[in-house]
Amino acid sequence: MAVPSTVTIKDMSGVFVLNKTQSQSVQSLLKMQGVGFIIRQAVQYSTITVTVKHYTGEDGKVHLDQKQVSTGGITNEDLRKLDWEWNEVDNFIWGKVRGRNRVAKASELDDDFLKQGWSQDCVEDGVIETVSESLASGWVATQIFGFADVDGQRKQVRRVVGRKGDKIERVMQVYDWKA
Repeated sequence: MAVPSTVTIKDMSGVFVLNKTQSQSVQSLLKMQGVGFIIRQAVQYSTITVTVKHYTGEDGKVHLDQKQVSTGGITNEDLRKLDWEWNEVDNFIWGKVRGRNRVAKASELDDDFLKQGWSQDCVEDGVIETVSESLASGWVATQIFGFADVDGQRKQVRRVVGRKGDKIERVMQVYDWKA
């Protein structure tokens, strides 16, 4: 289902479901990141639902909290502050990582794959850029969140570029609006 025009980079709150038909496989990226076989299989064969809560916290910073749940019962939470400050976390899937997050203009991004295809509101208002670095296995992933026209419908899109040594993986994921 198409994402309503009222859901923007300024408030991405809602429930989204990964559209596997319109998305590219993340298997190579997850393997490069050291994600185990069982979790990779769960991602490949189950429905992934993401609940996003986008708000300004008591700290005055903009937060983007996500809870991902697979039909296989695997749950992962990402609690982000859009302040471009480094934060370290111990993540269930990726282990010890540090990351930073912000709203950025797509034109300022350093990879053409990450810059392309965004809706006009994202061109004007920006996209959400997250950079995550593994503290244990040496990969770096840049993920861009925004909205784009996919097969004639407005969808939430995430473009990811993962790097580990000389290896680079690029993946686009498409999410349908649920609520």
